[in-house]
Amino acid sequence: MRILFIGNSATYVHDIPETLARLATDAGFPTESVRIVKGGWCLSQHAAEGSRALAEIEKGYDLVVLQDNGNCVSSDEKRSACINACEVLSSKAIGSGAKVAYYVRPPYGYEAFGRTPVEQCRAFDELFTEIAKKKGAVCVYVNRAFEYAIENSDIRLWGDDNAHTSEAGAYLAVCVHFAAIFGKSATLLGDNGIENAKMLQEIADKIVFGG
Repeated sequence: MRILFIGNSATYVHDIPETLARLATDAGFPTESVRIVKGGWCLSQHAAEGSRALAEIEKGYDLVVLQDNGNCVSSDEKRSACINACEVLSSKAIGSGAKVAYYVRPPYGYEAFGRTPVEQCRAFDELFTEIAKKKGAVCVYVNRAFEYAIENSDIRLWGDDNAHTSEAGAYLAVCVHFAAIFGKSATLLGDNGIENAKMLQEIADKIVFGG
């Protein structure tokens, strides 16, 4: 499985692509990952004509994973920009023979755009579920896993800046990606040195396989 990740620091902090590839390969699912990520970037910037992301897609991947900035739900203008960018990037990926997945990102660990973390999760959900339906793509609902973990555990999901994921939060994102992409239980993965790995694996399975 060759996977291209396109996004920003929500993807590269704790290197979710590399961690997924390593743990999936160790679990018996050979995986390679490449990332085109830049801090603070929106998908609209990656979708601009002549972008590095568009050029990379043409090299051929099995799966292209798209992750937008958290501000994609901050205004109607940002939502429209996100939808348009997803159209451009998804069409390019599908044209290259790849499947498309939307990494429905975690919320910030604080109120942003007038929304609590849980409200952010639901706003991301609404936006990307609709986009995915139109494109015949899938969603990797990391947001739903975070919402569940917020409400049902005391695991610290964010780092010191309360914006980017902690190691545990990143591991949860990896588990959701694995279960969603391969259709296999996240309990097949190694713990990556995470103290609450089993609980996080089970949350990922609950979200992906239990609705």
